[in-house]
Amino acid sequence: MDYFQEWAASGVDEAVTRLNVVSLEGRSPLDYLLYSEELSRRNDGRVESNVLRRYEHTEAGGWWCSGINLLTGEEDLWGCFKPDRPRKIDDKTIKYEHPPKANTGVFALKVPLDLWFAIAKRYDIDILPEDINTNQPDLGFWQWVINHPSLPICITEGAKKAGALLSANYIAIALPGINNGYRVCRDDYGVTTGKSSLIPQLQILATPNRPIYLAFDQDDKPSAIKAVTSAIVRLGYLCTQRGASVKVITWNRDLGKGVDDLIASQGQSGFTQVYETAINWDVWKAKSFGQFTQTVNLELNCRYLPLDVVPEQRQLIALKSPKGTGKTEFLAHIVAQAQAQGRKILVIGHRIKLLQALCQRFGISYLSGSSYGLCIDSLHPKSQAHFDPTTWEDAVIIIDEVEQVLWHALNSSTCKNQRVAILTTLKKLLQSVLNSRGKVYLADADLSDISLDYIIALSGRNIEPFVIYNRWQATAKEAMAVYNYPESTPKRLVRDLEKHIKEGGKPFVCLSAQKLTSPWGTRTLEAYLSKQFPQAKILRIDSESVLEPEVNLDKILPKYDIVLASPAIETGISINLRGHFTSVWAIAQGVQTPESVCQALARVRENIPRYIWVASYGFNRVGNGSTSIPSLLSSGHRITQANIRLLQQSDFDAIDDIDTVFQGESLLCWAKMAVRINASMLNYRACTQENLTANGYQLVEKLTATANSFREQNALTAAINAVQQQNYEAECQAVCQATDLSLQEYRQLKHKLVKTRAQKLSVRKYELKLRYGLSVTPQLVIQDDQGWYKQLRLHYFLTLGRQYLADRDACVAKIMIQQGSLFFPDFNNSQLGAIVNTMEILKIPEILNAGSRELKNSDEDLQAITAIALQHRSQIKAITGIGLSQTATPIRTMKRFLTQIGYDLQFVRVSKRLRLYRLVLPQDGRGVVFQYWFKMDQQYPGSSESGL
Repeated sequence: MDYFQEWAASGVDEAVTRLNVVSLEGRSPLDYLLYSEELSRRNDGRVESNVLRRYEHTEAGGWWCSGINLLTGEEDLWGCFKPDRPRKIDDKTIKYEHPPKANTGVFALKVPLDLWFAIAKRYDIDILPEDINTNQPDLGFWQWVINHPSLPICITEGAKKAGALLSANYIAIALPGINNGYRVCRDDYGVTTGKSSLIPQLQILATPNRPIYLAFDQDDKPSAIKAVTSAIVRLGYLCTQRGASVKVITWNRDLGKGVDDLIASQGQSGFTQVYETAINWDVWKAKSFGQFTQTVNLELNCRYLPLDVVPEQRQLIALKSPKGTGKTEFLAHIVAQAQAQGRKILVIGHRIKLLQALCQRFGISYLSGSSYGLCIDSLHPKSQAHFDPTTWEDAVIIIDEVEQVLWHALNSSTCKNQRVAILTTLKKLLQSVLNSRGKVYLADADLSDISLDYIIALSGRNIEPFVIYNRWQATAKEAMAVYNYPESTPKRLVRDLEKHIKEGGKPFVCLSAQKLTSPWGTRTLEAYLSKQFPQAKILRIDSESVLEPEVNLDKILPKYDIVLASPAIETGISINLRGHFTSVWAIAQGVQTPESVCQALARVRENIPRYIWVASYGFNRVGNGSTSIPSLLSSGHRITQANIRLLQQSDFDAIDDIDTVFQGESLLCWAKMAVRINASMLNYRACTQENLTANGYQLVEKLTATANSFREQNALTAAINAVQQQNYEAECQAVCQATDLSLQEYRQLKHKLVKTRAQKLSVRKYELKLRYGLSVTPQLVIQDDQGWYKQLRLHYFLTLGRQYLADRDACVAKIMIQQGSLFFPDFNNSQLGAIVNTMEILKIPEILNAGSRELKNSDEDLQAITAIALQHRSQIKAITGIGLSQTATPIRTMKRFLTQIGYDLQFVRVSKRLRLYRLVLPQDGRGVVFQYWFKMDQQYPGSSESGL
């Protein structure tokens, strides 16, 4: 029988094939396929002729496969037929036929007893005599699986693949199609009317804590990749909602498209290897947001990019190539060609100093001349550059590290006041260049569909990009080793760094922060290491100390024993120095994206050992923190409408005719990038490690600490804290002692992009005076650093300044409206009306006036407030950022809201077995500040907002 050979070629055990597959011909296939009562039938009960004609090709024969019905435990009526002579629909061959008008099932294949025992041995689960049906032993396997929720299950597509996995001693079921694991409720018009849900057969298997592995095809067609990604996202989500633990199995497409091809070519051990390295579903989802599925015009696998590979007639060129493969040299060649042709060149970046260094590399100026580089913050008419997008026809535009540049434009605080103008100008620029003979080059090691699709959308043309994809990866011998520290803090890494320096090592250290409030930032570690190694020459590179662009790092770095670098150097810098640094170290605290961490780790090109500590979870969430694009956008739109209604109620007419859905393509790109970041922050350590592996690093677990090491780490903590406190106190004092500025001097410095340390201190001092109306003291600096201003503003507008809230929001909105449109992420973040309204609905002002009242969980008013809060948890999270557990008690709920304004509830005593709490008023002198703001608002309503 041919089907035995076909199934054997897919790695399926012959006994499995005999139990589940049968050869059919003549009228027999129709008996298996056409059983549904929903089929059109004649009066005598026979199926209508038109249906029979549709399936007459099955008479030539083929094979039928079915297994066990998981809902009944009996043999399944449903299955699939593979005809020897398949039919075609619109030139598409229908390889498999499933019973029409019948609910889709799954392939839960019958398992022979010897294979059942082999699988049980793999998972060390006993098979009891009562598990085995003595009359039909192959029927008991799936009930045994259902009865043991700890057993992992693989879900794949296609019966043969399930057979191959079972034959390799892995429990597996198969779907007939990637989207057949769930159902979507739709009405007669195809409109979705409810949420998706798992099909009943999967509901039985997707039980709490059961490991589920998704093993779908590794396709290379962009449309297929997107379809599989969408299916895995939805199926994984529905399984996790039922409590299952989901992982995704991936492998190199060269090893086979389907899991059966993988097993056939690599054997059982080949599948075991990819099974054991399966990616957690959340991590996989974060990774999927950065996928690149574009049609590739030039695929490479080379250590360094070749030059002169772009056809002259192509205008939009996208380059995806790993770090250290010569992207900068490639772009420098493009610039030289453009200069030879007499074309203008514009280089766009997002970090000023690094952009200046790139311009120097390209031989062009920064912010001057006919060709130049500029930060995307300045890409608008009112900037220092007075940028006019219409003057760049036929020019060459280069956006290196395009993923970060676009995210900076869409979300950074430095672009907020001019974001609409920046995005409008970017769109006009792209259209001006691409509608002429100009060219746009996009380059990034992490280039994704998101960025390229966005640029095409902004161009307003159905332009086909020329895509260069260099898939080069270091061999196992060439791969850089990265030693991973698994602890919850980086203390052991820092202690090992010290030992390395004592032994003569010269480290390059990548850090996430520079603020003195961070114990692991550049400034704290600089001070600590200076004390430990007073003779060592230490270079700190951050936004305050970053080197001038004309400085050649490869020449300056050999003068230093230790280099500490903040994210200011994560992109745009290539350190090709050889034989000086002995190691690279990184502390990733959850501020940067995983991609940025990898960028920073790759700045030093030499293959030397790397050491890294990564926080388990990141804290840079965007919007409501959702990992769903529809959820993120819909919640944002709801808040926008709420804020607009509040402004309209205050007779603010200017909002009526404003475009509140500015640049749909920009908003969609923002949402896609935001959910990618949110997903990676939820699983920060795992996502960063996955990114490192994907970039060709060899991840090695650093052995856990010894008892002596723990004692050393405790001593380190005390020393670091002491240094951090000493430095921070000095910083606070420096702010107080900074030169006082006049209003004119402040305005001049405020708009200066690059400031000295003294200038930054003076600006900070002026803003603190303006903000609070108080003399600047070290304590005020500390309070401001701890978020005092945000607490006070909310408290003020919730109480004394309530009558001026609408004026305040209107004043802020007017600044944005001057740009002609609203970009809702910025608009929503600027408004307080919705937050104050929410807290009023929850009776927070009444709680503040409770005086000495003792509060308890059984209080009826608190229970009523909590019921409302829990009913609207998602809206509250979106508006206020406060997340509430479904089991939150009234006291805990109140505490969450009171913390937002610096209040607390303190336990005082127990009465009748109930814990009683009393309101704790902050003793921070905020009343004086409130009076200062109130007088300002009385004179000019809304003027108390700092900076207006």
